[in-house]
Amino acid sequence: MTYTIQKYHTGLKAEWDDLIKRSSNGTFLHQRDYMDYHADRFIDFSLMIYEGLKLRAVLPAHHIGNEIFAHNGLTYSDFIFDNKLRIEPMIAIIEAAFRYLLQNDFEKIHLNTIPSVFHKHPSESSLYIYHQIGGKINKIKPFFILNTVDYQLNKDRKKNLKKVLKQQFDIKTDEAFLYDFWQIVSNNLRSKFNTKPVHSYEEINRLQKLFPKQIKLFTIWQDGILKAGSLVYLINNVFHLQYIHARPDGDKAIVDALIYHLIKTFESSYKFISFGSSEAGQNGLNKSLSYWKESFGCKIRNQIQYEINLDSYKRLKDMM
Repeated sequence: MTYTIQKYHTGLKAEWDDLIKRSSNGTFLHQRDYMDYHADRFIDFSLMIYEGLKLRAVLPAHHIGNEIFAHNGLTYSDFIFDNKLRIEPMIAIIEAAFRYLLQNDFEKIHLNTIPSVFHKHPSESSLYIYHQIGGKINKIKPFFILNTVDYQLNKDRKKNLKKVLKQQFDIKTDEAFLYDFWQIVSNNLRSKFNTKPVHSYEEINRLQKLFPKQIKLFTIWQDGILKAGSLVYLINNVFHLQYIHARPDGDKAIVDALIYHLIKTFESSYKFISFGSSEAGQNGLNKSLSYWKESFGCKIRNQIQYEINLDSYKRLKDMM
């Protein structure tokens, strides 16, 4: 098998997006409309890998100096493969891409692998390949995942829900409230951590309009007041809670009512519900947030972040 590499440009957008849709491990976050909302922050060096005229894989990436990153603007990014590919062509594709990058004067690649729970057709082939060529694990990022087929609330969560579910509230699904919700998100992050949301309101509003079927807002109201909400990403088999925030002057237990409503509403449609990560600093977990997620029945699924020397592509020939 012979593979050729094409550096991505906007004229290839339709072909790129088509590969994402028929891939085993791509998500809507890897479509160009999502990736390019912050294109001004990165020097793009995304690759498209062809077998003859057939696009077989893509690598969403950018570069900083002589190192390639896949991709710091995305929660996860890796080689994204045509669903029909077996392990042998995957190895050949990675070999061809590494060789191409080395020929373009790059020395290392950093990969934020896509946890298999987010795949359309789960496969951990790339993790095996990276290990075999001496990939260095720089970080393991935990995602708290609830399996909708088999989960159990703990006694503290049951007790809290028993109390809060007796209250009167309304749950709404309407993106018209996105601006109001984003004020809560922004205020919370500024007051607690002196930081800002990953997305500005203008960015998240644009993304929601580009992906109305995949990005939705759920809010909970009492006495006509917006109390809490969660922005949700519908990613293949996963219902992902992207932002969960409540008014600082409200009853924090109201968030439990919203999350429980979402679990019961979507447990028959999605295999998994992702509560995201709960990191604190470089090497730890937010203890209270981790406990809260586990109290709903979440278990950790890991994302592995690799650093690999590109000249290790020579070792790939010996794998098959």
